[in-house]
Order: sequence, then structure tokens, then C-alpha cells
Amino acid sequence: MTIRKLFFLFWTTLAVGTVTAPLAGLAVEGVFGPLGLDLVRRLWAGVMFGAVAQMGFFAYMVFNMVAKGFLRNPAVYQGMQLLLTLVILIQTWMVSGANSGTMQVGAGPWVLPLTIFFVGVVVAWFKARATQSSAFIPALFFMVAATVLEAIPSLEQRSFPMIMLMVLTLLACNAWQIMQLHRLLGSSEPSKQKSQTSRSGS
Repeated sequence: MTIRKLFFLFWTTLAVGTVTAPLAGLAVEGVFGPLGLDLVRRLWAGVMFGAVAQMGFFAYMVFNMVAKGFLRNPAVYQGMQLLLTLVILIQTWMVSGANSGTMQVGAGPWVLPLTIFFVGVVVAWFKARATQSSAFIPALFFMVAATVLEAIPSLEQRSFPMIMLMVLTLLACNAWQIMQLHRLLGSSEPSKQKSQTSRSGS
């Protein structure tokens, strides 16, 4: 990946965060209650969340490279990713349950992990469609693990609307990054198209 592509990913991710935070804030206020943030603060929060998402993305890239070096079998590595995804979702549910006394009515401990999981599945499906089927589990793992780890500061808040604001913005930023990765690396051809090309050439 060239410096130019890195700058593109950097600025566009910040833009996604800046645009998403005010929109997510409106949705969160409509469902879970007031945030206590004006438009300017939401815009700055979006910029900050976008920067946090980028740090999480590059941390995941390093983790992925190191893990593949230790776990040479792709099936074992994907199995580990699935297990970690499940553990992280359960842990998120437990944290939400511990804070349930401060949550708004209707915001049970299942709302946060189910939101992350649902968005992760949708993004992973599009990622698999854009590249190859084996990309589904890694994309789901990234969406769940990276989002939860990046959102740890907000999980310590006693305000559930603030937690949802950060999580929704991080999900949008992470979805943008993972969907841009194969395009920036030049590996966007789905495996089905590759197999068809190889057949026609044989």
C-alpha cells in the first residue's frame, strides 16, 4: 500500500466519522434519550472516533500478520477468530448487563452486542461478495473485535446513549476501512470470477 493510498484511507475515514456521528446522534437521541452534545461537539467526536478507528484498523493488520505467522492452517486461524468473536460478544453482553441499572428503558444488555454482531454480519457478507467467501469470518472478527476494543473508553461511561454514539460511529468507520482494503491492495476480484477466468483460459 502506497503513501497516497494511506492518506486516502486516513482522510476518508475521518470524513466518514465526521458525517456519521451527527446522524448517529439523531438516531440515538430518538431511541435512547438525549446525548447532551451540540452539533459542533458531535462533529469533533466523529473526527476523534475516526482517528480511533484507524488506530484499531492498523493494530488489527499487525495482529493479523503475526497470527498468520504462528497459525499456518487457515481453518485453525478462522476457528480461533470465531471463538474470539463469540467471547468478545459475550463479554460485551456482560458489561452491558452490569450497567443495565443506568440504561434507558428498553435498552437491555442485549442491544449493544446484537447491534455490533448484526452490522458485522452485514459488512462481512458484502466483503465476501466483493472478494471471496473465505473473507467472511475475518471481516466479522474485525468488525466485532476492533469495534469493541476501540469502544472500551465509552463502555466505562454511565450513559448508554453515549456508548451507542461511539459504537455506531466506529462501526461505520470500520466498515468503510475493511471494504476499502481489498480495493487499495488491488485484490477486489471475487474468487468466482477468478475461477471462471482460469477455466476460460484452460
